[in-house]
Formats: sequence, C-alpha cells, structure tokens
Amino acid sequence: GLVLAACSGSSSTVATVNGTDITSGDIDDLFYEVDEDFTDAQNAQYLGTLIQWTAIEQRAATDLGFEPTQEETDAEIEVILFDSGYAGDLDGFLEAQNVSEEGMTRVANQFLIEDAVILEVTPTVETPTLEDAQAMIDQDPLQFTQVCASHILVETEEEAVAVIERLEAGEEFAAVATEVSIDTGTGPDGGSLGCNAAATYVPEFAAAAAEAPIGEVTEPVETDFGYHVIIVENRTVATAEEVQILMEERAVSVATSDWLLEAITTADVTVDEGYGTWETEPSPQVVPPTA
Repeated sequence: GLVLAACSGSSSTVATVNGTDITSGDIDDLFYEVDEDFTDAQNAQYLGTLIQWTAIEQRAATDLGFEPTQEETDAEIEVILFDSGYAGDLDGFLEAQNVSEEGMTRVANQFLIEDAVILEVTPTVETPTLEDAQAMIDQDPLQFTQVCASHILVETEEEAVAVIERLEAGEEFAAVATEVSIDTGTGPDGGSLGCNAAATYVPEFAAAAAEAPIGEVTEPVETDFGYHVIIVENRTVATAEEVQILMEERAVSVATSDWLLEAITTADVTVDEGYGTWETEPSPQVVPPTA
C-alpha cells in the first residue's frame, strides 16, 4: 500500500528545480512507511536526492528527448526485483526497502536515463589504442595481474619456517592454515584469499604473489602484519585487448558521470530555508540548517 503524506502541510513547496516545484509530500511519497521523526539531516538528504533526480529527468527530456515509457519503467522494475532476489515480489521488496511504488518508479527511471546517457556519450569518447592499453599495463603491472592465492600468517620468521617444514613433510596447506594462521579472516577458510589484483595487497605480499611459481610454497614474506607463507594457485595477466576495453568502459563511465553532474549543477535550484541550503561544492546536496 502506498502511504499518504504524513503531515497536513505536505503540499507546501520546499524546493524548485528550474521552476518545477518539489513539495514536502513528494518526500513522504518516496517511502512505504513514513517516519514522522525524520531528522533535519534526513529530510535534507531526501530533498537533495529529489532535486538531483528532477534535474536529471528535465535534462534528459530537453537534451536527449528521452522520457521513459510505462512499459520501459515496468521492465526496469522487474530487473531490479530480480537482481535483488525479489523476482515477482514487488510488495515484499517495497516493504523490505521501505520504498513506495512512486519511489521505485523514480529509481527505475534514473537507471533508464543513465542508460540513455551512456548511448549518447559513447560515440564522443575517444577509443584508446592498444599502445595506450599496453602503456597502462607497463605502468602498473600489479594492477592487471590477477592472483588466486592462499596464505598462512604467523608472528615470527621462525614460526613461518616451521610452517614450511610441515607443508614440505606433506601436511595439507588448508589444515595448517586453520590451525596456526593468525589471520582471523582467512584462517578458518584454510587461508584462502580468493582471486584479486595483486596490487590490492601490501607491496611485499603483492610482489611475492606476482612472482611465486604456481603451486609452490614461498619462503617467508615479511610485512607489517607478520610473516606470510603463500601459495599461488593461479595467476593471469590482462592482455592489452582486455585493458583497452576496460579503459573505454571507464572513459564512458566518466563521461556519463560528467553529463549527470552537469545536469544537476547547472539547474536553477531554490530550497526552503527550513530544509537548508542547496550547494554544489564539493558535491551537490542540501545542507541542513544549523541548530
């Protein structure tokens, strides 16, 4: 069930965006259940979101000629429900997320507009060359080296040597890790770190993981955390072609973000002083009034 506006003054205008009114009732209408105890900071946050959505919707209509149809919105809502584990259960999702059908519609439309912006800006983005991609790999090879590894972390080098001796004697890596590793995050899982870019680890660990022979236990690797015994199960290095695609995707993402931000920051916005003030630096937001 959609919730009616909570207060009698819900139709009062609290902001305008390029002449379009936003009312206090518009804020309430975003929620499955309205909390009458919203703080000033919360009201400012929700109003700021509505201002941004409105500015983006206006710019999409004027610059792109794009306004989502009901069919497109309904389809996007189904995608959101599926991705959230609520396929076919709109009411369950709305209640769990405390969002109204109106709020859900606005969110879905923002996703659709972003897709339209991507289509608009993609042809304007300069495609990086393979040479550009290879230069990026050469500049930071660890960022593009994917490592699947496990480790055993102990406090001293002597303990690390003892671990290596046990492994060389035939004990299972996972069993030893579970028994002695002081890394409480990975020890119970047999020391598994999963698969990550080598650059995500501290430098000493990253260098060892990038160079260790596959399937062989390393010598003790010292970091600020202690001494690591590492085994790399798999390691891959991105190709220039793969990085070229990644670079283009990032460029499109930046161009899309720039388009959306420009739509927001150039809008003519007024805000009722009771809700705060509209500011675009360092990021667009309604700053709540000071006590």
